Amino acid sequence: MLEKEERVLMQDANEVKTNAQTIREMKLSTAVRGGVAQGRKREMRRIYTYGVSAVAAAAAAIVIIFSSIGSPAAVDEKVMQTASANSVTDFELFRPIGQRDEGFAAAMEQGLMKPIKQGVEKNGYRVDVAGAVSDGRKSFIMFSVQNHTEHIASPVVDSLYFGDVEAPSFRAEAKHARGRSDISPGETAYYVYTTNLLPSVDYSKDAKMSVAIWDTVTQKYQKGLNISFELDTKTLKDQKRVYHPTQSLTVDGQQINVSQVQFTPLNTYVDLEYDKANDKQIFKVISPVVIGKSGSNIEKLYYPEEVLKDNTKSTLVFKSSKLDQLDTTSLKIFGIGAVKKDQLKVVVDLKKRQILDAPDNLLQILPPDQEADAEEIYFYRKLEQAQVGDSFGMWLGDFTDAKGEKHKRVSPKSTSHGGTTSSTKEDTVEDETAYNFGKGALDYPQPLTIEVKQYWIPVMDTQTVELHSKH
Repeated sequence: MLEKEERVLMQDANEVKTNAQTIREMKLSTAVRGGVAQGRKREMRRIYTYGVSAVAAAAAAIVIIFSSIGSPAAVDEKVMQTASANSVTDFELFRPIGQRDEGFAAAMEQGLMKPIKQGVEKNGYRVDVAGAVSDGRKSFIMFSVQNHTEHIASPVVDSLYFGDVEAPSFRAEAKHARGRSDISPGETAYYVYTTNLLPSVDYSKDAKMSVAIWDTVTQKYQKGLNISFELDTKTLKDQKRVYHPTQSLTVDGQQINVSQVQFTPLNTYVDLEYDKANDKQIFKVISPVVIGKSGSNIEKLYYPEEVLKDNTKSTLVFKSSKLDQLDTTSLKIFGIGAVKKDQLKVVVDLKKRQILDAPDNLLQILPPDQEADAEEIYFYRKLEQAQVGDSFGMWLGDFTDAKGEKHKRVSPKSTSHGGTTSSTKEDTVEDETAYNFGKGALDYPQPLTIEVKQYWIPVMDTQTVELHSKH
């Protein structure tokens, strides 16, 4: 990407002058997002593929993604919650995590973390909650885990409840203060657990975080490590600034509404809604930038995290800012990743091993190898001018036969096919997915139609919408 941009900047001076602002913003946004996104993409690339390899790739990432680990086989005995020692709840022990989370760093810098200092101990493990804060959109909880057993252990946050309401687990994560997630015997590890909250929910102050510890020797979870504490999601409400823009973006003919913008001491949130009348499914906006202007003074926010997204909406989370205190604040995007809704399918004749229809003409079937079952296909796609910094992998769902009967996709036999690779230098993305239709699929009425959950087709179209103005 950088080499291409350098060539662009060497073009005719008049063209450069005309397009300088766009090139400059795209270069900054794409280059920085490309670097920042690599860590996230290492986490997410194989999540969109199918099978054990996806889990292994996610587990290898430094940032642990926490999800439900199932119900305990037996009722856990209750443990007594006690005050924590200062040695494991000193806020400074958690500060290094701020290097990887701007929201948490902002909370630490402004002294917003509320001390909790409560913990529980069970069967050689102790979990202590040092402090927490929430702005109603995100919650940050600092906790430590002591391992007094003889086995290496790894903690997971099973759940976070506010009263009877469970906080969303999608993209909830715990970042740790060192280079690995496991805890050796006799060690103490320090984490910050982050979860995204729904702006429409009125959360209780009564929080309870449940932690389970994975024993790498017994291959079992120690559960029942539950800590109750007060976490008021409204504590920063007087420091919020909320705006409801009246305009919308139209990108490639698709309408994107900005439902609200929130500036809090922790982050800046831009809530997007995709119009139901759109003929394309929008998966992502490309290189979004929030711009604040007062006269000749221009300030910008780049490379947001995208959270609480589905087919109808998305929230962009930028770092905390005061851009709304300038004369005007706007959102600029350079395009969208979108597919026509009636093309969100891959139609295959399994007997002939042919693709009859797909979201684009780049998708192909690779020759089978000795690993593949007769009902298994290797899909491959290479995309150029891919906007790598924003791209994601292909995600295919279940399928339907020619008579309309639905069938579940099964885990592929192949372990060597699957995943997404990208080149920032060449701005290319290569996607490979092993898809197993299951035993007997050759006898199903052909063709077979696979549901497309996610597919990256970038459409470049620069548009800007005003978020707030003092005039």
